[in-house]
Amino acid sequence: MDKEFQEIEPNTAAIVPTAAQVAGGVPMPPVSLLRIMSADTWEDFTEEWLSFHRRQGTYQSIRKYRGSGDLGLDVVAFTSDDGFAAPWESFQCKHYDHPLEPNDIRGEVAKVVFHSFRRTPPFNQTYRTPSRHIFVSPQGVGVTVGRLLKDPYGLKEDIRAKWDGYCVRKIGKNLVAPLTGDLLDYFNAFDFSIFGDKTGAELIEEHAQTIFYAPRFGGGLPPRGEPTLPPSEPDEQESVYLRKLLDTYDDRLGRTTNDKSMLEKHPSFQRHYDRQRVLFYSAEALRNFARDRTPPRTFDSLQDDIYYGVIDVCEKNYPDSLERLKETITAAGQLNIGGNALSSVTFVKDKQGICHQLANEDRLTWKTKDD
Repeated sequence: MDKEFQEIEPNTAAIVPTAAQVAGGVPMPPVSLLRIMSADTWEDFTEEWLSFHRRQGTYQSIRKYRGSGDLGLDVVAFTSDDGFAAPWESFQCKHYDHPLEPNDIRGEVAKVVFHSFRRTPPFNQTYRTPSRHIFVSPQGVGVTVGRLLKDPYGLKEDIRAKWDGYCVRKIGKNLVAPLTGDLLDYFNAFDFSIFGDKTGAELIEEHAQTIFYAPRFGGGLPPRGEPTLPPSEPDEQESVYLRKLLDTYDDRLGRTTNDKSMLEKHPSFQRHYDRQRVLFYSAEALRNFARDRTPPRTFDSLQDDIYYGVIDVCEKNYPDSLERLKETITAAGQLNIGGNALSSVTFVKDKQGICHQLANEDRLTWKTKDD
């Protein structure tokens, strides 16, 4: 055999597969997944990504431009309800199979310059131009475009050089718009630093802060912070489940307990009462986490899982309602919720606390007419 050729073998000794890899293969980094998204999926992704900024309060509303004619606008982000009467930003979402090249952006830059000069609606309002005009693409930008977008003067001179031969025909068919007179003055004064781009890594970093990241890219949910401890005095939101809790003590003691102060003579009940509040606040912390990290109704689905997992236990006959509560809470803590998206961040306290949330919503009741 020719000595220039060497026999090769995969380095199996370096591969220790996990169960997840055997089931689904080696995970693909989210940045790489951007590059193979379909046009429709890319549009969905950009809308999800922009929702991060709206949730952060950067933008009041985000609109996809659907006006007649191509003015270089794609997605417009408003910083207030005043729309174009307040600072606004623009995002040009390009779905190409290659990193953006100079000709991919020259026409779009020229459109913003020309239409704002002509005051073509909506460029005719209080804030005539966007404060930023950002190019986003699944393949990112090429080296030349990256350099141009970091050099406003260089970008201006590039557009100037390509204006007559390329840019004008991209602005409009049969358009005659030489770079002279008032247009030239406007062009020279135009702030080309408004044009920029977002890298794939930046898009993923911000998208990861949305409720859409885990369902789209996987990888699990981020860790939860420690739940807030209950305040010394119950909050209004606790009134229903705490009243039901006190009713169970009444049932056991054979008397009426108006508030927790009457439990001072019963330390075991006082400790039980305090523990139930900790459970409730743990479940509330999970509810808030789910609101910020998962799609709507994810937490509702978990509540339903808990409800259907304990309702038969709750509806059994017991010596008194306190025993019913305790048995139901115990059953909740033992439930397998592996099918729910929140399972990896849900603890026993959360599952038990959800019972008190369900009591708050009158889906669970401890003291029945038969007690």
